[in-house]
Amino acid sequence: MRTINRSLCLALLGLSFLALSLWDLPALAAPTEPLLAEAPPEGFYVSPKLRRLLGSHTSYQFGDPLERKNNPLSRLEFPLDSWWGGLEVGYAHPRYSWRLEALTNISRDVDGGRMKDSDWDDSSRPGVKTIYSESWCRLKPSLTLDASLDYSLRPHVALPRGLDLRPLIGLRYQRYTFETYDGVQTTLTEQDAWGAGVALGGEGIWFRQEYVHTYLGLRLGYGLDLPQAWGWGRRAEFFLQGDWAYVKGDNRDHHLLRQGDRITQEHTTGDAWHAALGLRLPLGDAAFLNLTGDYMRIRTTGTHTLYNSAMGISEPFSFDYGVEAWSDQYSLTLALEIPLGSFWR
Repeated sequence: MRTINRSLCLALLGLSFLALSLWDLPALAAPTEPLLAEAPPEGFYVSPKLRRLLGSHTSYQFGDPLERKNNPLSRLEFPLDSWWGGLEVGYAHPRYSWRLEALTNISRDVDGGRMKDSDWDDSSRPGVKTIYSESWCRLKPSLTLDASLDYSLRPHVALPRGLDLRPLIGLRYQRYTFETYDGVQTTLTEQDAWGAGVALGGEGIWFRQEYVHTYLGLRLGYGLDLPQAWGWGRRAEFFLQGDWAYVKGDNRDHHLLRQGDRITQEHTTGDAWHAALGLRLPLGDAAFLNLTGDYMRIRTTGTHTLYNSAMGISEPFSFDYGVEAWSDQYSLTLALEIPLGSFWR
């Protein structure tokens, strides 16, 4: 019921936002001066993008449903530091804009990253890590999508010259697929010393994590004149965006080194906070150069389901004790925004 209520609230807010963007509301305050001395270009644009993820990871864990003091029982942490590329298309207007971004990874090996697998399986000593392994990790073909619509409040709210405030609504999708290989595992001995490492040769884990975000937020822009000596024509813009998302997540983890078919799944829900700070610089009258820094924090909880033919589990075994999935993502994005109208004039 709580999930239904959240979805209903988001749907109502989204419909209200769309109505606001399509209906010319009466001014709530005296109109201010235009944001720019000359109205920004109106029309479609394309924007090739290059993104770098830094210090980022995506992870999950679960507890022991039979020995509840064992929490967590197992945790897996996958690094995300990698290069991504793709394209954004959109439509810009002084009162509103919409955009659609699609990116895929262009690097395979995660830079310097190893997957970390930790277990706390001694019920007599809960909280003591007993098994630990690290494996090299590669990123299989993965995908992120981001679509949003915003509407300027400037015609309706008194704002200082140069400022623009835009509520926005959007939908974000992330699919990360990993493969681990050539790991080393060690076990804690009775003398509380880590034993010699055991090689885990070959491919160890195939893991896919998906998140769907429905988000609401605000974007604050500030336009400023560049020195005439630079000869860059249009104004530059600083922008700050913050948004909150209701998130649904799905994990699928196939342990390739285990006997039989050993697959786990997590279905989770939660939320995400995202913040972005960027600079948009004009390149004459032909294009804009955009540099953006982002941080995203995802936290979800849900159920864990185990399939294991070698253990004689003929029916899926599910529980919700200590099941969490989370991700912290830091990124820098460089984009070249090209108004299509400049090619058609």
